[in-house]
Amino acid sequence: MSLIFFRSSDEAPTSQHVDVFLEGVTVIKATLLYEVEEKAGIPEGYAICLENIRQILLHVEGKAEAPVATASKDLAQEFDNDVFEAPAVPAVDEAALFKTLGENEKLFKIVLTLDVDIYLRGFDHFLFFKNLLHVSRIVASSWSVPACESLEAFEADRNVIKEVVIYCASEKMVEDIADVFAFLEEEEFAISLVMPAQKKDVVAETLAQTKPSLEEKTEVKESVKEEKNKPIAAQTKSFLKIDSLKLDELFDSIGELVIAQNYLGENDKIKAIRDAEVTKTIENLSKITKLIQNRVMSLRMIPIRDTFEKMKRVARDSSKKVNKPIRLVLEGEETEIDKTMVEALSDPLIHIIRNSIDHGIEASPADRIKAGKEEEGVVTLSAYHRGGNIIIEVRDDGRGINKQKVYQKALERGIINANDELSDAQIYNLIMQPGFSTADVISDISGRGVGLDVVRNAIEGVRGKVDVVSSEGLGSTFSIVLPLTLAIIDGMIVRLGDKIFIIPTLSILESFRPSQENVHIAGGKEEFVQLRTELLPIVRLNKTLELGGEMPHPWESTLVCIENQKGKFALLVDELVGRQQVVIKTLGEFFAQTEGVSGGAVMGNGEVALILNVEELY
Repeated sequence: MSLIFFRSSDEAPTSQHVDVFLEGVTVIKATLLYEVEEKAGIPEGYAICLENIRQILLHVEGKAEAPVATASKDLAQEFDNDVFEAPAVPAVDEAALFKTLGENEKLFKIVLTLDVDIYLRGFDHFLFFKNLLHVSRIVASSWSVPACESLEAFEADRNVIKEVVIYCASEKMVEDIADVFAFLEEEEFAISLVMPAQKKDVVAETLAQTKPSLEEKTEVKESVKEEKNKPIAAQTKSFLKIDSLKLDELFDSIGELVIAQNYLGENDKIKAIRDAEVTKTIENLSKITKLIQNRVMSLRMIPIRDTFEKMKRVARDSSKKVNKPIRLVLEGEETEIDKTMVEALSDPLIHIIRNSIDHGIEASPADRIKAGKEEEGVVTLSAYHRGGNIIIEVRDDGRGINKQKVYQKALERGIINANDELSDAQIYNLIMQPGFSTADVISDISGRGVGLDVVRNAIEGVRGKVDVVSSEGLGSTFSIVLPLTLAIIDGMIVRLGDKIFIIPTLSILESFRPSQENVHIAGGKEEFVQLRTELLPIVRLNKTLELGGEMPHPWESTLVCIENQKGKFALLVDELVGRQQVVIKTLGEFFAQTEGVSGGAVMGNGEVALILNVEELY
């Protein structure tokens, strides 16, 4: 009831009110869990939450004193039977609604007559309200809940609301509005465009000026009446619900199809035929295979928006517990990610955000003001594509990580030696060690470093990695680097000696063979190449992977310009073999931690080629 009051009132809910609403959601979930597991009693905090809700209700009703809270399982007794009486449905003034429209907005009227089994089908009215907000602005709504004679006669799984009328304003077409109700039966919803009264008068005046015959006039009137009451025809899309396991099996089958297609393209016996028709058929097969693979892969991709939205509650709860004003900024919510990665992302993001709020942001607003910052701490959660990866970043504008303190703690724990030369990135990543923490006091929310090894393990489980960058006094950034998909990538096949490797195509900028005068050597061992206005370091693949073999001059080899998170570099290889889609295969636990390699792929000739991890090569 309090939510209904604030929705229809000019009074804005306070932060304390929102806390009660969110706590109510938690208690409701816990109560339902008790019912499902058939536990006796009520969840912890039930009575306190109920009393807080009572206080809000008493406030909105203008009462001065509140009755003593009693924990009862009968909601009708707790909130009085008047709650279950049907309220009067207010009439909607369509003329007034037109005054609220924007310049290019149109007014739509939506009538929902949902069937009694709508809940069993996984829908409810408010779900459609929420989805409508993505394509329109709801300006009015009305419905009537019939009176319930007794709780015993009430059936929670049956819809009793016969009709819901929604008025919404939107610049979009009626087809876009209808997409929201694509899963409903046609008779369960109707959408019509509401015309202003002035336009109706113009239509009537035009008809009068034409002075049709009595027969024609009757036909026109009937046509206008029928057109007025007729819902706008919308092209509804049809959807099918598919078991996710079947989708995974389909994706695995596409992977095998790609391998089989590669085998046909690389088979020496087929190449020896040298027939134009055979070559054309294989090329068409390759195009069709790639088309199928792209379409099936798109079925697995979902926006990361829902995962990001869940972090709002995490940030709010953490902010309240540590008593710090925090603002969570979301960026790139529309970025699509493989559905299998979404489940693995939730817990790591929760932990990183809690760490940023608890130990990243300064201890008090006074400390932030002293550092020349705003009182409110800012934590930014963003997602974007870079190369062949999806990057998810958690940034805070706090005090940053004390690099010297991390280094000393690592020395004390024996994680590093005093003679080890570590870069800043390597020092910051030490906080990913199990149980590592520099916090003087560990709170119940987090300790920066405590549990971050779990975050790292979870991300590495989906072939990703976590990088930490920090500046003392300015803040820290946790970057989660994930592959675009877990199954198939587009790769460039390169040869080094008698070995074949695969580089993700999206990481490659260009390939070239330099002239001798553009190659420079610094300190007798570091090699660089001049590429137009840039000086790029040369990375020898056989040296990085400790393969041995010949060391040809750079101007006698092919250089592949690659860009990773740290910048650009030139990878030295013997030859570019070609571009090909490959199915990623894991290398097993023994080779899982091999630096510079992210997986393997079965080539057309049956051999296994290693897929290079360009983030670790330089």
